[in-house]
Amino acid sequence: MKKRILITGAKGFLGQYFVKEFEDEEVIPITHQDINLEDKNAIEKITSLKPDLVIHPAAIRSPDICEEDPEKAWKVNAVGTKHVAIACSLLDIPLIYISTDYVFSGGKDTPYTEFYPPNPINLYGKTKLYGEIFTKEFCKKHFIIRTSYVFGEYGNNALTQIYNSLKEGKEIKLSNYHFASCTYAKDLVRKVKELSFTNLYGTYHIVNKGIITRYDFACKVAEIAGFSKEKVIPLNSETFKAPAKRPLYSVLRNYMLEIYNMDDLPYYEESLRKAMRLFKK
Repeated sequence: MKKRILITGAKGFLGQYFVKEFEDEEVIPITHQDINLEDKNAIEKITSLKPDLVIHPAAIRSPDICEEDPEKAWKVNAVGTKHVAIACSLLDIPLIYISTDYVFSGGKDTPYTEFYPPNPINLYGKTKLYGEIFTKEFCKKHFIIRTSYVFGEYGNNALTQIYNSLKEGKEIKLSNYHFASCTYAKDLVRKVKELSFTNLYGTYHIVNKGIITRYDFACKVAEIAGFSKEKVIPLNSETFKAPAKRPLYSVLRNYMLEIYNMDDLPYYEESLRKAMRLFKK
C-alpha cells in the first residue's frame, strides 16, 4: 500500500527533489500558496489531508535574507515548523525536518557530529535550531536532518548559479576561508528516503565526504566543465562582506549513519560530476 507523503516547499529547490524521489508513493506536494505554515490554521489543514509522513524542507534558506527580515525568518523557519510538528503529533506520524550545519558556531577544527551541542552565530542558524527544538518538543516520531551547501543539476542553487556565471564569462567572488561540507541533492533525498522506512528516529547529519570552501567548489565546477578559473576570485576575511556572519568551520560528520552502517555517501567530487553530466559548455 502506498504511503501518503506530504512535502512542504514542493516547488522549491530541495522540495522538487523530494517529490521526484518519492514518486512511487502518493505525494501531497504543498506550497505557501496551498498552506501558509506561519498561520496556526495550518495545523488543521495538514491534519485534514491525513498524510502518513511529512517531509518539511520549506524554509528561508538565505542567511542574509534572515538577517534583513528577522520577523519573517522566525515565522517561517521556527513557528511554521512548530505548526507542522503539532500536526504530525496529532496524527501520530513521523516528521522529517531539514536543518542545517549553521546551527553550529564554527569554533571547532574537526567535523561536527550529531552529539555536539549547537550554538548558532547568525539568525538563520538560530531560527533553524528553534525549528529543531519545536520538532523534538511536539513530535515524538521525528527525523532531524542536518545538511550543508546542497547542490543539484536543476533549480536555483550554488551549482547552477556558478555554472551559468562561468558560461556567461562573469566574475564570481566567493569565500575561501569558510570551511564546510557540501551535499548532492539526489544523495540527500535518497538517504532520507532510506531512513523514512525505519523507526530509527533522531538527529542525523547527511553530507557528501570532503571539505570545501565556496571558492574550492566553484573551481571544481570550472575544472569539470572545462572553463577557465580566472573568473573565480577568492575572498578572505577582509574582502568577504555579507549581512550574516558565517561559521568559519561547519564540516559535518555522518556519525549516526556510520553507527548504523548506512554511510555510503560518496565524495562530493564524484557526485558533482554526476550532477554535471547534462551540462553543456
